[in-house]
Amino acid sequence: MTVRRAERGDIRALAELWTHAFPGERTVAERVRQLEVGIPYGGIETAWVAEEDRRITGAFKAYRFTEYIAGTALPMLGLAAVAVTGSARRRGLGRRIVQEALRIGRDRGDVISVLYPFRPAFYHALGWGFAGELHVYRFRPEALPEYEGHEHVRPATPQDRAGLTACYARVARNANGPIRRSADAWTHHLESPGVQAYVYATDDEVRGYLLARYGRARSPDRRVLYIRELIAEDDGAYRGLLGWISRQRDQWRRVRYDARRGEHMTVRLADPRPPDFHPSRALWFPTATALRGPMLRVLDVQAALAARKTWGTEPPGEATLEIEVRDEQLPENRGPWHLTIGEDGARVRRGGGHAHGRLITDAPTFAQIYAGELSPSAAAWLGRAEVSGEVRLLDRVFHIPEPFWLLDEF
Repeated sequence: MTVRRAERGDIRALAELWTHAFPGERTVAERVRQLEVGIPYGGIETAWVAEEDRRITGAFKAYRFTEYIAGTALPMLGLAAVAVTGSARRRGLGRRIVQEALRIGRDRGDVISVLYPFRPAFYHALGWGFAGELHVYRFRPEALPEYEGHEHVRPATPQDRAGLTACYARVARNANGPIRRSADAWTHHLESPGVQAYVYATDDEVRGYLLARYGRARSPDRRVLYIRELIAEDDGAYRGLLGWISRQRDQWRRVRYDARRGEHMTVRLADPRPPDFHPSRALWFPTATALRGPMLRVLDVQAALAARKTWGTEPPGEATLEIEVRDEQLPENRGPWHLTIGEDGARVRRGGGHAHGRLITDAPTFAQIYAGELSPSAAAWLGRAEVSGEVRLLDRVFHIPEPFWLLDEF
């Protein structure tokens, strides 16, 4: 098997391969157009093909993103559309393709990788761990308080695009998980059929926004206002946007809101039960559905440790840690890595030495620890890590106050 960059002459073959591999999502013609135009995240220049005897037997997309982890901008491999032709399956070709993608990403300088898995166990075995969670709430608008500030929310106009995208950029670069969005990505988010954007603006400055879709059920009582994305720079903008949702009760009897973990919607909602709910366990009732999507991998452990700007919620003083990552796919990640964290940042070198705390784990678990999904002590309790020394220091150093969130699906 050989892997090469895709060429324009491969577009039709790739569109057909992906249409058969992922049936029902898009037609061949739609895939051809996306590869030619490149919206939302890139076209043919992001694709790679696997060949045997000069025949395409597999393919994948290797997007190049910048992702913010704990407020640190890191080059990221967005791995997508991993597919194998029907006649080439059950021969380990998919695994070999992903291993090639790992090398491509690391060689071009990507520090981390994110994907949306078709089979989680497959990617877990290759080093990716789940990171990020959305909580899907279904409720009546009046269950939300009529927060002050709703009067500052209005439909977005084309003139708001610069302010809206700048608002996202300011939030993203200090956050944990989102990517830096290109102009083409914003065209996809704002101009997709059915998307309605609303902005929270004061003094002509956009400080928050939401992206909604209007449901089309025939019965007015069953139409759903679907809030896909809500971003706010401060509590005032956030409450104003929620207050606007609450005031839509005359037009919309149901809301679906994909909330980020940590928004505490069960506390905000006067009645967190979904409309037409059925008891789940005797007197217990359902609230949100948890959605898991992206999986994260660290491609270069040394670079990821050295680049990170913030370690915990308070300066640990002079802290030294020893970290070892068992990584079969990228053995150069193993280490051990001697990490020194001080007031002037982090220093990383290969080798052992005196350390206040030690962590030994596998690649998927290290990715979750790095992104704040798991603490080292929790990973040890789950049997997925070994910790020793000052375990509380390990937990404090890797703690990220904001849960991981990534709203782009690629």
